[in-house]
Amino acid sequence: MLRQAFSRVVVPIAGRAIRAQAAPGATSFFKARSMSSNPLEGSKTLQNLKDAFAGEAMAHQRYLYYAQRADVEGFPDLAVLFRALAEGESQQAMGHLEFLQDMGDPVTNQPMGNSYENVKSAIVGETHDSTDMYPQMAKEAAAEGFEDVAEWFETLAVAEKTHLKKLQKAHTQLEEDLQ
Repeated sequence: MLRQAFSRVVVPIAGRAIRAQAAPGATSFFKARSMSSNPLEGSKTLQNLKDAFAGEAMAHQRYLYYAQRADVEGFPDLAVLFRALAEGESQQAMGHLEFLQDMGDPVTNQPMGNSYENVKSAIVGETHDSTDMYPQMAKEAAAEGFEDVAEWFETLAVAEKTHLKKLQKAHTQLEEDLQ
């Protein structure tokens, strides 16, 4: 069982209070919201939010990588700095997602916001990664003679399929919990 009941919660993200509410049995909470009535639709600001989200998410991962390298090279203070910066980048990315929530997941273009929508959006993303993106990237890398990169992409396609199966199981369990 993932969760039996939902209630009003306030969660601080990027220094702002995020409110969510659902009551047991209130399945309408989990129906997809219309994403077309948002004033951000079609605006440069929407694209800026998506670009900023992608940039902050990538910075988060780069800084974690840099922290690992600093640890290996014997610079623990630098590693601590990079980890702190990575956390800041993560919080900024979450702030962008808060603004994007009503527009849908910036990667999958699926509704997002509550756990049911988030799992469904994640399934769409993992399906794409495992069946389209990584297999195509592996094929292209192999065609260009980059066998090590092709093998890496093939390995990631398998990992994404594992993620997909876990999400599908969670989705099934969540649907059962909500009935």
